[in-house]
This record gives sequence, C-alpha cells and structure tokens, in this order.
Amino acid sequence: MKKKLISLALAGALSLSLIVPTFAAQTYVPSWLEQGVLLEDAAGFSAPFTPVSKGGKWGYANQLGGLAIAPQYDYALAFTDGLAAVSRDGRCGYIDASGKAVIALQYEDAASFSEGLAAVGQNGKFGFIDKSGKTVIALQYEAASSFSNGLALVTQNGKCGYVDKTGKVVVAPQYDGGYNFTADGLALVRKDGKWGYVDRTGKEAVALQYDQALVFSEGLAAVSKGGKWGFIDKTGKEVVPIAYDAVSAFSEGLAKVSKNGKWGYIDQTGKEVAAPQYSASSRFSNGLAAVEANGKWGFIDKTGKTAVSPKYAYAGNFTADGLAVVGADGKYGYIDKTGKEIAAPAYEKARDFSGGVATVCQDGKWGFIDKTGKALTPFEYDGAADFVQDAAIVRKGSRYGIVNVTVGGFSDVLAGSPYAQPIDWAVGKGITNGTSPTTFSPDQPCSTAQILTFMWRAMGSPEPANAVNPYANIKADDYFYKAVLWAREKGLISGGAFDPNAPCTRASTATYLWKLAGSPAAQGAGFSDVPAGAAYAQAVAWAVSNGITNGTSATTFSPGSICTRGQIMTFLYRDLA
Repeated sequence: MKKKLISLALAGALSLSLIVPTFAAQTYVPSWLEQGVLLEDAAGFSAPFTPVSKGGKWGYANQLGGLAIAPQYDYALAFTDGLAAVSRDGRCGYIDASGKAVIALQYEDAASFSEGLAAVGQNGKFGFIDKSGKTVIALQYEAASSFSNGLALVTQNGKCGYVDKTGKVVVAPQYDGGYNFTADGLALVRKDGKWGYVDRTGKEAVALQYDQALVFSEGLAAVSKGGKWGFIDKTGKEVVPIAYDAVSAFSEGLAKVSKNGKWGYIDQTGKEVAAPQYSASSRFSNGLAAVEANGKWGFIDKTGKTAVSPKYAYAGNFTADGLAVVGADGKYGYIDKTGKEIAAPAYEKARDFSGGVATVCQDGKWGFIDKTGKALTPFEYDGAADFVQDAAIVRKGSRYGIVNVTVGGFSDVLAGSPYAQPIDWAVGKGITNGTSPTTFSPDQPCSTAQILTFMWRAMGSPEPANAVNPYANIKADDYFYKAVLWAREKGLISGGAFDPNAPCTRASTATYLWKLAGSPAAQGAGFSDVPAGAAYAQAVAWAVSNGITNGTSATTFSPGSICTRGQIMTFLYRDLA
C-alpha cells in the first residue's frame, strides 16, 4: 500500500493555545484487547479508532480496547478528516467511523486524506479525490504526495512538479527530486545534482546552485557548497557565510554550527552566541540546549552561559513540561531547568515527558511516572508507547492494551472526552455516582428520574416542603423520591402521573433547566424542528443563548433525541457550575 505515493519529507510542528482542564483526580487504567488482536505497528493511539490486526486481517479498536470495526481488511490506515483508507482483495477505498464504505474499494492504491484531498492510484497512475469520492485531479501522474500548504508534489515522465487543489500545474514537472512546500512558502528542489528553491508561483526564488540544502526553518535555510555550510534567506541572500563544516536548522532563533570538529551556536544574523567548543550538542528547546564537554553533558542558555554544569553521560532535550532526560552510570532520570534532579537516574530506559507523563523502564518492565517521579502505573508492562491523546499502547506478554487517562475514578470516563470535566465536577459535588464502583456509563440513556435527582442534588438536596406524595407508582424508598417531590414543588413537573423510567430528551432537559432558572423570556433559536408554539420553544432558546447547549446541526435541535448520562452532566455543568 502506498508504494508509489511519495511520503511527506518534512515534519511540521503545530502549536495550539488550549485551555487544559484540571481534574480532582486522574487514574491510569489499562483496557485490554482480546487475545490475538495486535498493535505492534502502532506508535500511539489514533482517534477515533486505531488500526489493529488479527489473524492477518486489519480492523480498528476503540480507546477502551473494544473492536469498533472487525478485522477484515488486508491493510488499514489511521483515520484522518473522518475517513480511513482500507484495502481488501487488492482494492483500496475509504470507510467512515461506523465502518461504512463511503468511497468504494476500487483503487489499486490509496493514501490518507490531507487538507480535504487524498491521493489514489489506478492502472499505475495517480491523482486526487475529495471526501465524496469525486475525482478532483485526474489520475495521470506516476506518483503523488499528500497535500501540504495547499500544494502537492507529483511526478510525470520521471520529473517532479507541484499542483494546487484544483489540479492546476503550479510548478511544471522538471525536477529530479523535491520536498513539500513549507509554511515559508518555498519548496526545496533538485535538478542535475544541484539544489535550490521554488516559490508558489513556480518561480525559482533561489537558483539551483547548492550541493546540499535543507528546507527553510524560521525564515532561513542551510545550504552547502564545496563541503561547507551556511544560511540564506528567502531571497537567496547569504545571511551566514558558507564557512562551517556542518550545521543544523534554526530552532528558537539559534542554530548549531561546527568547525574543526567542535560545535557552537549562531543567531539569525550569523553572530556566534557560543563559539564552537563542544564535542557534541543538541538543538535549543525551551530555552536550553544540551552540550558535551570533556565527555560530560550539561546545558547552556541562549546567551551561551552554562545553565546546568556538565556532569551527565547523556542529556536529552527539554520538553514543554520543563524536564529533560539525563543519564549517569547506565541509568536515566530527569532534571528541571535549574538542574535539580526531579527523578534521579534509576531507570534502564527513559523517554521524554509529554503532557506531564513519561514512559520509563525499571527492572526490565515498563511503566509511567509523573513530573514528581511518582509512579502512575505499576511497572508491569513488557512494552509501552508514549501517551498520545491521553492514551498509551502497552503490551504484557503477547497481549496488547490501551492505558487511558481517566477521571472521577471511572475507567470509562476518558480525560479527553467532552464530558470529563462535567462528570468530575458532578462527582466532586455529590451530584452523581457511577453505575458501578469503577464505571459511569456516560453513553447510557438518562432517565427522567435520574435528571431530576441530579438537579435536586446540585441544589443541595433540599427537603421537600410538602411530604404528600401525589404519585401512586413511586415510593419513599426510591432513590429519586425526594427529588421528584422537590421538582413538583418547583414546577419542573406537573400532572397526576410520573414515569421515572421515561427517557430524558433534549427538549425536556432544556425545559427543566429553564424552569429552574425561573422561566426567563428568550428569543427563538431559529431551529427548523422547534416550532415557535412548542411548549419547549422558549426553553430551547434560553438554553442556546446561555451556552448550555447548541443545536445538533446549524438548523436543527433534535428535541426528541434522548440524552445520555454524559450529556446531562455537561448541561448541568454549563448551567450550574
């Protein structure tokens, strides 16, 4: 699969500003896949489902270890843009998260979707389709890459060029090789053994004159002539003289450079911030760089000043968590940016921290630790990958599992789920418990008795003023008894009959919360399925205007849809927290 689809030659980093929720307590719970389901090729869990194999066939597992799509394919790629490429009997197509083939298995080759398009191949030719399966760019190329920054690298008659998403040839196929366009707006290309750069109009922005070159990074690119390296800007101007034996790309405004076997650092003007003096060094990361002097590793800051004295046999990069792996006497641990040992070298293997968790190996077994060095799981796994999206793949013997970050003490409330914070809040406030000591069942339908009980508890579990029970079918020992009497007093419910097991709908949820708020007036929300005269119309308009819920689409509210326990907690959290 993908044997003629050109791989992306560049790896980009995307920095997002996110509000990270905090939880009262997090647990790290393994969910085991059934015996024989393998995850050996997976570096990490990929949402919504990750590819797994069984008996030579591929399918998909969910984050709780269950098979979401039964193994039936010869090959399966991860989901991107809501679709996944799969292959069966030599034919490739795309399925959605329900397992439905939304683009028929008809191609000889298929790549993952990127920027709304996917490269596909048939009869030895490649082109692109959109998510509806429509051919957007005719299958005419000998090879094709995924789209990156609006353009894709294609090969025709043995030469490389670039096309845009309409299929327009932006750079005519004429180069012997090339890389994808970067965010800097240039692509590195090669012809007749020389490297240069083209812009998005197809113009050679920097003439093909270099023996070797790197892609642009932070506005500059490393180039080489006659065995020496320097840097140019996007106009081709030589910003840093081609005088170094080796260099690296810029990182955080500084680049590694080497002369006479020693390494130092320069800034983007070419000024040497730290003269070449180190036996080895790493790129700058989070303000510090690891350097080796006299066989020992330490760290320097961006002025070249020693931040952590060289005393380790190994030093990695500082991550966003503010910690770096260090090694001594064949063991590994972690230090902070002041050089303080957060976890003294005691592990046989140790990986970088990510999201406050690191994967480490002790006495031949793998586990996970937090930023204080505390073990988050027992050291019991024969293999373990790093956490990705609050999940890490582990192996014990021949069996694979997924360790999930969960909240509220529930194995089925994943920290990354949209209802994690509401459930954590609700449990902390005593509003709800799980359906068992270890499960919450967030996807289970919520009954009318349950939502009224949740609301009653959220209001402090007040004693009903009137102890008279108007409903013959409920008893004083029902868990919801006082909640129902309270709800009736508050005008949330009325009439002579009450069905505690009736499912709670989106309309009834909005109505209960609206009445609890005093039935304030609100403008219509404009949903096609909420008639202006409906008893719940004002409630829906109020709930939407107060950010308690949105529509199920831009034009529909789905008032009759049954709410799950997770959804109800979310509505309560948005209204009452």
